Amino acid sequence: MSNQELYGWSGNCIFTIAQLFQIYHTFKIKETKDISFGLQIFWLIGNIMYVIFGFFDKSQSLFIGSLITTITVIIQICQKIYYDYYHKKEYTEI
Repeated sequence: MSNQELYGWSGNCIFTIAQLFQIYHTFKIKETKDISFGLQIFWLIGNIMYVIFGFFDKSQSLFIGSLITTITVIIQICQKIYYDYYHKKEYTEI
């Protein structure tokens, strides 16, 4: 394994763990008003671009790591939609 791939795997682990902390925190507080859709959408697009680049560059660390973070961004977007639009309505109607 080259140094480049080693740094890639290390960076991916850090980003993935950070996003898992955010997903857990959001689930725990059930609120996403301070997270913007713009950030999430551009983050998703950027991650998809990195997945494609990692595939063409034959970099396993870039491809797999970006694929995992793309999935976590999709989870965060789903949380944003749910907690901003559906969860809030359930409690205001009661």
